[in-house]
Amino acid sequence: MKGGKIRWGLLGAGAILNRWMKGAVQVEDMEIVAVASRTMETVRRMANQFSIPNALSYEELLERDDVDAVYIPVPHAGHKELALKAMKAGKHVLVEKPAAVTAKDFDEMTACAAKQRVFFMEAMWTRFFPLIEALRICLDEERIGQVRALHSSFAFRSDPQQSPRLFLPEQAGGALLDTGVYNLHFAEMVFQKQPEKITGLASINTDDLHLQVDEQGSYVARYEQGELAVMTSAIRTEMPDTAWLYGTKGSIEIPNFWKPTKMCVTADGRKEWIVRPVFQRIPGVEDEGYQYEIRHTQECIRAGYIESPVMTWKKSRDVLSICDQLRAEWGLRYPFEK
Repeated sequence: MKGGKIRWGLLGAGAILNRWMKGAVQVEDMEIVAVASRTMETVRRMANQFSIPNALSYEELLERDDVDAVYIPVPHAGHKELALKAMKAGKHVLVEKPAAVTAKDFDEMTACAAKQRVFFMEAMWTRFFPLIEALRICLDEERIGQVRALHSSFAFRSDPQQSPRLFLPEQAGGALLDTGVYNLHFAEMVFQKQPEKITGLASINTDDLHLQVDEQGSYVARYEQGELAVMTSAIRTEMPDTAWLYGTKGSIEIPNFWKPTKMCVTADGRKEWIVRPVFQRIPGVEDEGYQYEIRHTQECIRAGYIESPVMTWKKSRDVLSICDQLRAEWGLRYPFEK
């Protein structure tokens, strides 16, 4: 696929769609053709809110010839089913993180993408921020020497009434798959390899048998040169969403590392703030940075790729394998897992 606008369908109308759409309007060469949801009331509301011409069921959207690609923002447990249906219908797929609940499910999804020859990528938007490129340059130039340790946390305070999906085992809820995957992907961005060993502890909700998910967890990874990554995720406890990198000559602090726009490099006794703000093509629409993953997806589709060279299938699968391992350690299985 070469020129012309890429025509998108939205499979789901969850809360994150509001944020993603603010990024979509910043992308010049895309068109939102239709939105779908399980309930027509919801999908009509979203269509009206964003001036999307067609409010449809999932099946109706996937049958349309004027939809080239789909974005899937439903709860984790629904990713595999919708992605497989979309790819079998010949659609390119950008699916919210985590792309699947397990590495096994992810293998089934990538096999389908390869068979159908359609593009498939996990929407780990962090990887596409301009600041990540600036961070890579700092690390390659060894501004802080060799990185020996990483500390990161991504945690916020919520409850089952405010955000039900986070606490429902049948939706693959819990902190690890919601915020923990950001820690794990960020560690891979920094060290550019997988750990040789990782272990962790989690607090599982025992007050309500219907809400048994990991409400918070901490995990430590060790890499082949002795580097350590200490990571924390939580959905009932607020903590700074910050990453700290410690090297042999200095350190780097990255606030909001999962949607980074600035970092403080401390080396040789001096501090330097490096800032890479999110570009706003349309004034008044405050995109948090979703435009970058959308643009990358479209570039890959136009180039005929089925896999991103940045957010590779291996990187997604490696993180899911770690999540599988940690959940096994914690004795945490979802009701739909056999």
